This record gives sequence, structure tokens and C-alpha cells, in this order.
Amino acid sequence: MIDLDKDNTKLDCYRVALARSVTRAMEDAPEFAAGAPGVVILTAPDGYEIDDYLEIMMALAERTGGKWGDREGALIYVRANDKSPRSRKNFREDLQNNDRILVVAEHGAYLPPVLSVAADRVIELPIIDASDFIFACQNALGIKVHPIQAREALAYPRNLLWAAVRPGRDISNILKRLESQDTFEAIAPRPADSPALSEMHGYGEAKTWGLQLAADIKAWQRREIDWCDVDRGIVLSGPPGVGKTIFARALAQECNVKLVATSLAQWQAAGHLGDLLKSMRKAFADARNAAPSILFIDELDSVGDRARFSKDDNNYSLQVVNGLLEALDGLGDRQGVIVVGATNNIAGIDPALLRAGRLDKHVAIAKPSPLDRIAIVESMTELTFEGQNRHDFLLSTLEMTGADISKAVRDGRRLARAKRRALQPEDVIASLPKLLTPTPEFLRLVAIHETGHTLVGVALRCGDFGGTMIFDRLPISDAGFKGGLAQFALSVFTIQNRQAILDKIAVLLGGIAAEELWLGTFCDGAGGSSTSDLGTATRFATLMETSLGMGSTYRYSVAETDKELEALRQSDPDLRKRVEEILEHQFNRAKDLITTRRKLGDLVIEELLQEKRVSPERLQELQLTLKRKRKGPTVASAPFCAC
Repeated sequence: MIDLDKDNTKLDCYRVALARSVTRAMEDAPEFAAGAPGVVILTAPDGYEIDDYLEIMMALAERTGGKWGDREGALIYVRANDKSPRSRKNFREDLQNNDRILVVAEHGAYLPPVLSVAADRVIELPIIDASDFIFACQNALGIKVHPIQAREALAYPRNLLWAAVRPGRDISNILKRLESQDTFEAIAPRPADSPALSEMHGYGEAKTWGLQLAADIKAWQRREIDWCDVDRGIVLSGPPGVGKTIFARALAQECNVKLVATSLAQWQAAGHLGDLLKSMRKAFADARNAAPSILFIDELDSVGDRARFSKDDNNYSLQVVNGLLEALDGLGDRQGVIVVGATNNIAGIDPALLRAGRLDKHVAIAKPSPLDRIAIVESMTELTFEGQNRHDFLLSTLEMTGADISKAVRDGRRLARAKRRALQPEDVIASLPKLLTPTPEFLRLVAIHETGHTLVGVALRCGDFGGTMIFDRLPISDAGFKGGLAQFALSVFTIQNRQAILDKIAVLLGGIAAEELWLGTFCDGAGGSSTSDLGTATRFATLMETSLGMGSTYRYSVAETDKELEALRQSDPDLRKRVEEILEHQFNRAKDLITTRRKLGDLVIEELLQEKRVSPERLQELQLTLKRKRKGPTVASAPFCAC
């Protein structure tokens, strides 16, 4: 932590928080921060005054006796509206005469090329986040702040927030002061440059619903239809980063209505249960007063499901759910309010909230498809990704969300600014996980694994086969990497009986079964997470025995999450044994299916290694090739086999 003063209580809370944010940024330049020579450029966030950093940067520069370590140093400020910028000669002299230079640039400031090319690091200073706020309150004011309260406080305008943060006030007092003065605009304005839903990509069914809603609202405003003919609400589910919050903003823009954003965390920040319920009702009242409007409730699953409450918090949680149900029902005869809920866990929402007349529409937002990922980046940048750039972009963004792609674009813009030129596709690609070329041994392992899935899936007709592929370059990221995939699409009318689920388990275990057949053992690629082959197969096997009535008992269990299912297995040795028997039997079944198709497997493996893909049509050709070989050479087959 940058030590501005041994007694931080003498400093205002804002500068302590700001200092901590600078400390976090300097973690990207540890050698420089420790006193090594170099040139580092820090760019201030949009809306932050550069003068606010002066005291902090001086402390950073002088923390070792007035110099930058054992060397002379220079501290340079570059302002966006500076009418008399330093000459190139001045900058060159600074570089020649100082071993260590720290440049602090205002957001949007022009950085002369002589500085940009000399920089060892260009670091974007972060905005003050919840951890900074908590640290500052603890060290400058001596008060404790919960993360939920910190996020609530940071949602207020910064100038008003830091005016309210004063010695002698606890966080509840600070938040009440802000709320009582109506300083927080609960109704979020629609930014002029906020895209409408029709301009967004990757939302599938949710986008279709939103566009129809926009048309219905316009028809209602023209009095062509009654409000009872307009959908009243929807719940969006999906993993973090798929853009549920962005969807709400884009929907409001498309419908040309106000957006009222709230969450359980904001309601809880108001204080005890009575304050929470009051804050909840206020959010709904704000939406009614702003009608037509969209009320967006984030993290809806945090409200909870009454069937899962523990005894300790049962009364409190029941009143929260009942309060939300009452608020939703109170909108039944109120015109002009659409409620949009967002969740990462649809199973954690009380079923009563999803009943007809409330939030009865549910749409799961998946991660964007390859075409959607291209459309997202091109719409954000007006760039065109073609040829090798397109190939590298799609590989590097495997399993990425729209939020991940947006971050890559921001990082790409920063790279382009450092080079003093317009954004190029190469800048975006350089900001994505690096692509590495796997070894031939690794590629063969992946080809064998995906061939196992393919052979078992096709043999058991487990959905429509869409092709198998492996990747000759792999993105390395915190989420790991995926070397290939075998695609099978299931119809919505597929009958899910016991045999169908056993077939799915066999397909999932086909990868390691193939590895054992061709390599004599299998590796770790099929396990390690709840969404892995082994994790999914174990989940299916457990559900068969616990809630689907397809095992040794008809008894139903409410356990659904992986944590709950694991607890059942750990507490019930008989259940654990039955699950293990299912997995072992399906593994051996998959192995037998692959063994009888070993020659076809050899052809598929070689095709994957050479072409990196096997289409459904190509798989049929390989099957025909084997049949012709068994019958002996003919005039028609000889040329085909020679190719």
C-alpha cells in the first residue's frame, strides 16, 4: 500500500481509496514499483480528476528519501486540455536525464510518440472498487463496511458519495443520508450511445421476445391493444458475462422507456428487514411512477426458494419472498411496467415467482456462437475480421461471453492508443488468450478422445451428429482450454427414458474409453470440473437414482445442485455404490462399442489429424470405404480408396 501518511485517519477517505487503487495498478509493474529503472505511463479513468492523484504520485516517487530508489526520477503529468504541452525536446531531456520516469495521463490525453515508444508499461488506472472503499473506510474512518454496502455506496454519484463519507458516521448513516436527499437517480437514464436491442447480437430467443415486446408497447401506447395483451415479465438465466444486464439496458432503449435497476443487495443495504421491504416497495413505486418503464431485478436467485430455507433464517427469508410476491402481484393492475429478472441459477428461484401472471417467461441466454462472436466484435469496432485474423479470433474466443469480448476490445484500444494509431484486428487478437500450437502427441490424444465420443454417439444414435473437430492451436486462459469437440444435437421431442440417459452417459465416457483402447490408459481431460465428461456423467447417474425414479427406488429427492447431489452420495453408501456401478457399466459398454468399430476409429483419428474436422458426410464416406474394403476391390471402389 502506498504510505501517504502513517496515520491514515488524518487523510480523507477518498484519497485512501484512490491510493489503494493505484497500488493495485502498480502490481502490473512490480520491478518499477520496487525501485528499478524504467518508464511507466498511468492513464486515469474517465471522469477522475488528474490532480486528485498528485499527492499519491508524489508519495510513490519520494517514498525512499526523496528519490526513486537510488536513482533520479521524473514525474510528468499530461492533461487532455493542455493548451501548452511540453515540447518534444522537454520529453527527450526527461528521458535522457532520468533513470525512472512516471507519466500520469488524463483520460483522453495525447501521449507524444517519444513517450509511447519509451514506455515499458502503459497501465490503465482502475476505478475505485468495493475492496478499495472497504479498505479506506476501515483505515481512514475506523468503520466496517460489508461488500454489499460498498457496492451500494459506489452506485451513487462520486462527488455526493465522498461528501457524505465523514468521520463519526457509520455506513448505514452514510447510505441513509444519500437516499434521504434523493441524490441517487434510481431511474437510470438511457445513454445516447447505448445500443438498442435490434443492434445487439447473441441473444437468440431473448432478443426475439424483446423486439416483440417493443412492438407491443408501441401498439399499447397507440391504444391499438390493451395492457393485458402485453407480456408483463421475463427471467433471463445464464452464466456470468453473457450480458443479462446489458440486455436490460438495450431492451429499454429499444422500447424507448425508462430503466429502473435494483437488486436484493440494494434492498439489504437499507438496513434491517423493515428497511429492506421498504426499499423493495420503493423500487416498484419508482417503476410505476416512471411508466412506461422496465424494472430490472439483478441476481433474482439471491431472494431464495422457500423450500430450501434453513431454520435459522426461515422467518426473515420468508418475508423477503412474500414481500416480492406481493410487489409483483401489486403490478397486476398497474399499466406500463415490465419486470426483467436476471439470474445465474434458475433452480434457486422460488417457483411461485415464476407462475403465470408474475415472471412466467424464462429464457436461457447461452454463450455467443462463432457467428455471434464475430458480429459482436465487428459491431463494437467497425472492423472486419477475415482470413487468418478471423480464424485466430474464433479460436481465442472459444467459450467466451460477450463481456469477455468487450474487455478484449477495450484492451485492444489501449494497445492501439499506445501505438498512436487506429484500432486494428491484430490489437484485439493480441488482447485475447495466446494461441499455442500443441505437440503432435497432444493432438493425437485429443483426436482419440473425440473419436471415442463420435463412435459411441453415432452407434447409439444419441442425437443428430453435427461433426467432430480438433484444434491445431489452443487458447490458454484461466479457464483452461478445450482441444476439440464432437457435436450431437438433440430434438426437443427426444424421449428421456432410462435407456436414453444411459446412452448419454456412455457417450460422455466414450472419450476415456477410446483413450484406454488406443493408449492403454486415459488422461485427466475428462474430469476436473462439474461440467466435464465425468462430472456430467456422475450428475446424470445420480439424478436417475435420486429424483427421476429410474434407479432402485421411486423416491424423489429435491437435491439438484452438484453440491447437494455430492452430499447425498457422501451420506448414502448404497447410493454411491449404485452410481459407481452405472458409470462402470456404461464405460465398459462404450469400450465394447468402440472395439467393434476400431478400424473406423483409426480412419476417423487420421482424418482428424490431417484435416482437423470430420463432417457427417465425411464420416459416411469413411464407413463406405470400410465396407468396400471388406468386399474386395472393384472398378468403382479402387479410385476412391486410393485417394
